[in-house]
Amino acid sequence: FISLLLFSWHSAKAQGTDTLLFENFENDPEAYILATFPSGDDQTWINYDLDQYNDASGANRPGEWYLSLGGFADVDSNTYVYMSNSWTTPPDPVANYLILPPMDIVDNTATLSWKSAPRQTPLYLDGYYVVISTSCNVDDCFPDTLFRAAEYISVDALEPDSGFSQYNFSPGFVHGADGTYIQYDNDSARFIGVLQPHTVSLTAYEGQTVYIAFVHGSKDDNLISVDDILVTGTKSTGIEEEVNKNSLNLYPNPSPANSSIILEWQMNKTSDVTLKIYDAAGGLVKTISCGVRIKGHHQIQINVADLIPGTYSIVLENGTGKTVSPLTIQ
Repeated sequence: FISLLLFSWHSAKAQGTDTLLFENFENDPEAYILATFPSGDDQTWINYDLDQYNDASGANRPGEWYLSLGGFADVDSNTYVYMSNSWTTPPDPVANYLILPPMDIVDNTATLSWKSAPRQTPLYLDGYYVVISTSCNVDDCFPDTLFRAAEYISVDALEPDSGFSQYNFSPGFVHGADGTYIQYDNDSARFIGVLQPHTVSLTAYEGQTVYIAFVHGSKDDNLISVDDILVTGTKSTGIEEEVNKNSLNLYPNPSPANSSIILEWQMNKTSDVTLKIYDAAGGLVKTISCGVRIKGHHQIQINVADLIPGTYSIVLENGTGKTVSPLTIQ
């Protein structure tokens, strides 16, 4: 068990609009997006499969949101996305939660942006919704809906080249109904979804700390994907007095380590984080990009089974500098 403590105090003052959170799923997000039940006050990403249904597609799809190299359309084929499956057994509505870490909404400038695409539309179009909470991050703590994407319900007459008007959908935004962000694949009932940008305002949550969740709730459809989740707004900065700025408390479990370690750290401001492991000769043996992390507590599991026995140094690099700790591999 490794604990990295970078505690600080700061007096807040407003700064210009900046990135509060950004995730494009390019840097091994499964290392820090935890597939677990939310505790209510988590400070990290949570990937939560509430329904626990099994895949019925035959493709052995995970029950929770999962990483995929390549969206559905040709134009998105080289883009990492997070996907969720609704083709399940039993064929009931799924409940898959991708929950963002908590964020402080300082003023009325904050916005949430992202991209999404269904595997197909209009037939078996997957829907989802984006919800927000000011209290906690368990599933019944999200009273407000920021955005709702419609899902396929039924079709009146399925004929060649029948339009979207022949289909019935749940309330919400119907992907592809306006003829944009779709790719024709020799079937007008099953256009392929192209990643489409969306933006909503967070003005109503000024002065509050919020959790935001992407919830896949479709019934017996196919797949939905999201990408480029971005929260912008005014972040708090100020005069900082750091305590033990470069201290790293290391508690290997087991000690010494031989297969994996858990690294925890506390950040006083949002910044990009990179972890590096060096051998005793100073050679770089492993680099882990953790992406942009918001202020607060974070943890990551690191596989060290590929390291030969010996003494190493772990280096955490963020916006405030570097922190180093020794590591012994048995």
